Amino acid sequence: MDTPAAPPGPAPPPAGRHTVAVGDVHGCGAELERLFAAIDADFPGARVVLVGDLFTKGPEPGRVVRAILDRRAAGHRAELVCGNHDLQLLGAIVRLQSGASVDLLPRTERVAIELLQRAGLLREATWLLTEACDRVEVRNAREGWTVVHGGIDPDLGLERTPDSLKIHVKAFEGEPNWWDRYDGRDGLIIVGHRPVKEPVVLRNADGRAYAVNIDTGCAYGGRLTGYCIEADRLLSVEARGLPMPGMEVPSAFRTR
Repeated sequence: MDTPAAPPGPAPPPAGRHTVAVGDVHGCGAELERLFAAIDADFPGARVVLVGDLFTKGPEPGRVVRAILDRRAAGHRAELVCGNHDLQLLGAIVRLQSGASVDLLPRTERVAIELLQRAGLLREATWLLTEACDRVEVRNAREGWTVVHGGIDPDLGLERTPDSLKIHVKAFEGEPNWWDRYDGRDGLIIVGHRPVKEPVVLRNADGRAYAVNIDTGCAYGGRLTGYCIEADRLLSVEARGLPMPGMEVPSAFRTR
């Protein structure tokens, strides 16, 4: 599903010069493949930046690994930033490698590890997690945008917000989100982390986006969403299945 572009901006860059941020994948491998195909149809050769939370909660973490590796093998850039679930899963894998029983790991991480083992891709997933956890943000200072998993503290600003907060910041139910207090002074900030039914795109007076949330709850039966920065366009694909059994589903995604 394509969301129409907002007010026209500068002429689009040539093919291969677009950057598309992709929201929390959470183990939804089929949806990631479909979104990559949609991106390549509209923005051939685009650089992709995944906002974190790659493998846990969804049914096909191995397929996510393969989609990322295949994209890179085809010569396209696929960059990763650190999500809170990436830290948790990498920590669980380290515990497992240190001799802990898989049965003693938290359920979310245990299921993801078992699925990755079944796919024969745990080693490759560990490489990707290590890479992701080493990078808190992708920033383009010249064009004025930053991709980070959680967000910032608007009072501290982008530079002074601690890395841990950039990964974990999330408002409690009923409280304002960080982007509700952000005025755009640090440029466009693109995040995931807090699942929303529809993408959040906040704009200033001249129509330029300054805050975007593209976690649209794919693992909960929502959608997987990407945002092309240069074109100011959203792309999304519907989730194929229901949430995995036993998963805690945010209230916005619960069926009545």
